[in-house]
This record gives sequence, C-alpha cells and structure tokens, in this order.
Amino acid sequence: MISALAILVGFFGLMLLGMPIAHSMIVTSYLTLHFFHPDVPFIVVPQRVFAGMNSYALMCIPFFMLAGELMSMTPLFEKLLNMSKAMVGHIRGGLSHVNIVVSIFFAGMTGSAVADTSATGSILIPAMFKEGYPKGYTIAVTVSSSCLGVIIPPSNLMIVAALATGQSVAMLFVAGIIPGLLTGLSMLVVSFIWARRFNFPKSGDMTWRDRVRYFWESLPALGIPVIIMGGILLGIITPTEAADIVIFYAIVVGIFGLRCIPTMKQMYSSLTRVSELVGEVMFALGAAIILGWIFAIAQVPDALAEWILSITTNPSLIIIGMIIAMLLVGTFMDPLPCILIFTPIFMPIAESIGMGKLHFTVVMVYGFIIGLITPPCGSVLYVGAAIGDFKVDKFTRDLIPFMVAMTVVCVLMAFVPEVVTILPDLLF
Repeated sequence: MISALAILVGFFGLMLLGMPIAHSMIVTSYLTLHFFHPDVPFIVVPQRVFAGMNSYALMCIPFFMLAGELMSMTPLFEKLLNMSKAMVGHIRGGLSHVNIVVSIFFAGMTGSAVADTSATGSILIPAMFKEGYPKGYTIAVTVSSSCLGVIIPPSNLMIVAALATGQSVAMLFVAGIIPGLLTGLSMLVVSFIWARRFNFPKSGDMTWRDRVRYFWESLPALGIPVIIMGGILLGIITPTEAADIVIFYAIVVGIFGLRCIPTMKQMYSSLTRVSELVGEVMFALGAAIILGWIFAIAQVPDALAEWILSITTNPSLIIIGMIIAMLLVGTFMDPLPCILIFTPIFMPIAESIGMGKLHFTVVMVYGFIIGLITPPCGSVLYVGAAIGDFKVDKFTRDLIPFMVAMTVVCVLMAFVPEVVTILPDLLF
C-alpha cells in the first residue's frame, strides 16, 4: 500500500511540476524500479515501451489520421458541409447546427477529435464569426462537436481501449454508434435552445431541388463510413485494412475523381503533421503501457479497489464515483494515457459490481473523452482557440452546456447498458 501511494504521489507530483505526461510516466517507472524493485533491470522499461507500440491493431491509427488530412484537402469535406446545410441550415442558428451535423458525418471518417476541429473549425469558425455568432459560443460548439470524432467509429481511442482490455476493435466500434448519435442529438438540443434564446441568425432557405442535389453530390464522401463499417461488420476486412482502403478511396475519389490535386507543399505539410501526431500518440502509448505494468507489479489497482470497496459496495455509488474520477482526471490528462493507466484500476471494480467488460470500456472511454473539452488541458480547446484567435479562458463558460449534455449521456450509458450493448448483441 505504501509503494502504491508513493507511485501515485510521484506521478501526479511530476505532472503538477510541469513535466509532460509521457515523460512523467517514464520517470515514475524508472524511480519505482530503483526504489521499490531494484531486482528488476532497467532495460525492461524501453522493452515494454516498444512492446506497447508494437501492435497490429494500432497500425490503423496513422492511416485514419492521414485519411482525415486527405479529406480536408479535397472537395469531399465541402460536400459534407453542403449536405449538412441542406439538412439543418434553414433553422434559426443554422450554422451552429451545421457545425454539429457535419461533425457527425466527418467523425465516421477520421477517428480523431483534433482532425475534426481543424477541418471543421477552419471553415465554420470564420463563417460563424461573419454571420455574427458570439466568438465564445462559436469556438465552444466547434470543439465540443469534435468529440464526436472519437465516439462514432472509427475511433482511435476505441482502438487503444481494445488493446487495453483485450476486446475486438470491431465490437467497440459498433458499441460507440448509439452513444455517438445520442451525443450529437444532445448537442443539437443545446444548439436549438441557445439559438432561440440569443436569436442566432438563419443561414437562408434552400429549395428541395438544391437539397436533393447536395445530397447527391455528397454520396462520394458518404461512401467512406460505408466502406469502414460495412466491410468490418461483414467480416470482409479488418479495421487496419479498412483504414488502408479509406486512404486509397480518398485519393482516387477525392483527388483524382474530383480533380482536386493538392500541391507538393500541401502534401508535405499534411504528412509532416500526421507523422508528428503519430509520434506523440505512440510515445504516450508506450509510456502508458510501462506505467500500467509498474502499477500492476506495485499492486496499485488492488490497493485502490480495496480502498473504494471499503467505503461502499453500492453499485450505483461506485459507478457515479468512477465517472466523477474520470471527469476529474480528464481535466489534466489526455484520454489516451488515461485509458491505459486506469483500465487495470477501474475494470476489476466494474466487474465486481456486475458491469460487463464491453459496457465498462465504452463508458470509460466516453468519460475520459469529456476531458478533451475540459480546461485547462483539453487538447482540442487549444486547436479551436488558435483557429478562432481567442483565448481559452474567454469561452470556458460557453463550454458548460455542452459538457453537461455529454455528462448526461455518460450517466445514461452507465446506468442503461443497452445503450452500449444493443447493437453489438444484434450484430455479433
């Protein structure tokens, strides 16, 4: 128990001192071995870091990221945007609703909240500013809706969660569909209420002929989620193969089919950005793997589980406690290391109160995802702030209704397992 407490204090202490999270995890691992397990050679740390990154399932993460970059360079994203305008643009607060709807569609192609924020924000944030939407609300709705990119499949975080819990990536993808759509619906409710309350502008009416035309033109873009989920569910392709095919599809249809060939400078910039993101993700992943192993040998999960169960054995209180812990941890840690670090801590507790592994995994991922829009460390907040040239603390209040909406969906998922399990039960 003493070693477990020392490890936790050391890890969070290093982060509070300003050390990057991945570096904090590796330093904590070395210090733990030095002081508590001197018989274990230090060479184990780099070996386990590499082993954590050496997974076939993780190969699809860079490919989905690259697919998102290719989408943003072609007219495919613009066609999704036009279709979203045809669906909800004529309602008061039209661009606000479009922001959410286009994120729902774009989420089915990239698996990344940062990619969604970059692509959607670069177009819609200036457009909403021009139509007179408040700056704070504009950035808040953009970054909040980008969270759909890591709930609706394909989801890079679901891939990591599958690695951490030993489950099927395809099953987790399917389990995220209903929670993702419910989240989008809850955000639309907030958007509708705010639009009426603050008299947001309409984006203009559109004839049914134009709506049909925009829907028809968006079919090439809608083919991407069909390929991903259709191929996976039919057992024709694996998620990794789906990611490869999506890149090929985006090149053939988006670049050559629509005759929008990017410049060498654009391609170099996109490949550089993807390489940097993949490097960050993989380094954090490997560091989280070794810290999770350190937690295991130091019996941190057992100590925490014993402490929590000594306080209460009421399943409802334990679920609420885990959700609160996820929300708090998510305020200063990225979801990826959170998933890998806290899975071995929370999963035994969840199983002890009867939560199924699939149910728990999706609730846990969702709980940590809320941290993406939670100050001070939410990563998408700073992407949105950079695009909108607006400080994070200036739109924190505008984030609250969207954070509340996501929290309500999270609690609903936790206490109504069918929200998560009904589609996997039907399809697998």
